[in-house]
Amino acid sequence: MRLETRGPIDAGLRREDAVRGLVSVVIPAFNSAAWIDATIASVRAQTYHPIEIVVADDGSSDATRSIAASLGVRVVRSTATGPGGARNAGLETARGEFIQYLDADDLLVPGKIARQVALLESSGGDVAWEPFHHLVPARPPTSGFEIGRRVVPELGPDLAASLLSTRGFMQIGALLVRRSRRTDRVWFATGREVVEDVRYVMALAMAGARFVSSESAERGLLFRQHTGPRYSTRPTDSFARGCAAVAAWAEAEWERHGGLTSHRRDALGEAYAFAARQLAELDPAAFRAVAAKGLGHGESFLRHLPARVRWLSWLVGYTRAESIAASWRRARRRDATNQTVEAS
Repeated sequence: MRLETRGPIDAGLRREDAVRGLVSVVIPAFNSAAWIDATIASVRAQTYHPIEIVVADDGSSDATRSIAASLGVRVVRSTATGPGGARNAGLETARGEFIQYLDADDLLVPGKIARQVALLESSGGDVAWEPFHHLVPARPPTSGFEIGRRVVPELGPDLAASLLSTRGFMQIGALLVRRSRRTDRVWFATGREVVEDVRYVMALAMAGARFVSSESAERGLLFRQHTGPRYSTRPTDSFARGCAAVAAWAEAEWERHGGLTSHRRDALGEAYAFAARQLAELDPAAFRAVAAKGLGHGESFLRHLPARVRWLSWLVGYTRAESIAASWRRARRRDATNQTVEAS
């Protein structure tokens, strides 16, 4: 697998033709009628100008398109290829020097874009990033949402490896990307079963994009957490397979360019361990394939397993240990269900 790139003919707007100073906000959307107006309003409340808004609709069956069009923003159609394809469709028509990606249910705090444009201008960087806040259901649930915890990615000297770790996750709406020779050939992987935002940000780092941080910023992006599904959330097994696919892609890239350092092996081990544990009960065939990839990294994989599973792995092998652990988990769930029934 290689970086998702396009040549000058099919890459949409050339960098040199971008409107200087313009920020293009690209919003991928699928059945987002309940949220899209508030998301667009948060963009229009920004203190920075000029801004254009592009909603890339991915085949919505609700009023998403009509609501966005009624608000006077540009609406383009994607071909139902998932969030990555929708972001690419929006990016192809974006005219700005700067690109702000924003999920259709998330919100920007008014000073976010102005702060990051200023940072990119003063530093000469390609990608500005900052912490983000969760926006969580309030209690009682009928009272809407409230601001939750602040998330600060933990980044090491090998940026791409850090981004593969759960501790280094950057929510894509917390970034602002400047069109440059390092960023303008990196696009999103497409398809439903891919964690396209993590792969995209890693691809930027691998392409040599310079990341700069306004880490002390108090609030910029409010990342909405739902109790039900959202467009960018996949079923657990699909998400786990997507995580494993990103790890496999990164591993292949590193083997071709620069080799597998201890830090990279540790990041791969963590990603494969997460995916394998999720898939153990849900997709046995995928589990075996991911486990084999992870075990190829030895201790870098095993150290990211729970202590009990790691201990069992030394006795009976990892795949058998995970099978035993899955049996324990099923038994606990049955006990919890039985207790609930008895209590009622």
